[in-house]
Amino acid sequence: MTVRAPHSFQYRVFLPLAGLVAGAHTVLGVLGALDIGTNVTLACVDLFALRQFFEQRARRGAVQALAFVAGYLALFLVFVTVGQAPQLFAAFGLLYAACFAVPLLLGYLLILIGSVVLITPYWLQAFLLLGLLYTILVPLVPRRLVRFQLSAFGAGFILVIAVTLPILYLCFQVTPQTLFVSARDPEFGRALLTSLETASISTLIILVFGVPLAYAMGRLDFRGKELIDSLIDLPIIIPQSVAGIALLVLLGPKTPVGEFLRVRFGLDIAGTTLGIVACQVFVSSPFLIRSAMNAFRDMGAELENVSRSLGASPASTFLRISLPLASGGIFTGCILAWARAISEVGSLMVLAYHPFTVSVYTYDLFVQYGLQEARPAAVLLVIVCLWGFLVLRWLHATPLGPLFAGRVRRRET
Repeated sequence: MTVRAPHSFQYRVFLPLAGLVAGAHTVLGVLGALDIGTNVTLACVDLFALRQFFEQRARRGAVQALAFVAGYLALFLVFVTVGQAPQLFAAFGLLYAACFAVPLLLGYLLILIGSVVLITPYWLQAFLLLGLLYTILVPLVPRRLVRFQLSAFGAGFILVIAVTLPILYLCFQVTPQTLFVSARDPEFGRALLTSLETASISTLIILVFGVPLAYAMGRLDFRGKELIDSLIDLPIIIPQSVAGIALLVLLGPKTPVGEFLRVRFGLDIAGTTLGIVACQVFVSSPFLIRSAMNAFRDMGAELENVSRSLGASPASTFLRISLPLASGGIFTGCILAWARAISEVGSLMVLAYHPFTVSVYTYDLFVQYGLQEARPAAVLLVIVCLWGFLVLRWLHATPLGPLFAGRVRRRET
């Protein structure tokens, strides 16, 4: 196996140019235009870029080599001539020279440079979001048949940025040490535990009563069905503060229902955990019920009719056929209802300000101590909700049909 010797032109031109670059940086050092560390760093970067220029010329031709030089000079103009930031030029110049041969990496680098130059205060968040968009679109661009869809996705991604950017910016404003100290706060721990418990109980209550309602709404036709269908979405339309006032008027002290529960069962709703659950059930129920209704409606009634024709009872058909097939939509509704319950604030501030849920605790910190104190708790709440959502989505990937089928087989045996 023989190894090709490098082209003689490369050595004849590269060595004098390298000497010229080294001499120029020596002059800059003598004149004191740059400090020693920056000057040496820039010299190394320029030499590396010069070496990459000859690599591009040898492998990909003169046109690509000239494009490489043009991009390198553009970085010099932006960061050294205009921005007066030679350190940034050294970092980005080195990355540019290393990534130029790989178009995919070069795209990420250009997004990073554009974020730093154009959106300096939010460069990291912008780079993450635009990098995500770039990662999604690059594999799809060669497919010419989906250009309109790609354009629609790109336009719609502006909304994704508008929703995600505030959360990302908030999360990067708090150091890990501050988060650790805030997480060890006993009051925050109690508020978080209260939120997790009440949100789970509320979701379970909605599941027990909402799934039968959704099934009946999907299978029955009756007079007034449109009215009931509209009433299901009523908690979404009503402002949270109005929902809290309505619940307080119904369940608060000195009301008929409140007095009945207190006298007969010793239960107080306002200012208790029961009040938190009542608010969460009220505001979260439409998400689970609507998702379950769509699931039952999409699956149709054909398999249920077959099951009934084979002698299965309505209850058995519901448990063995309808519920497993609709489990995906039901579980999605549970995720949405749980997330909505744990984030509820407005109605709780009216009916059950105490005991604190983690969302009300964060708001209370903001009101009493300002943004600086509330920021760590807000970030912790985002982290908890995100991980809870990811865990639930992971569980969603596990089909529930085999679980129901296994229970039925055990009953039959």
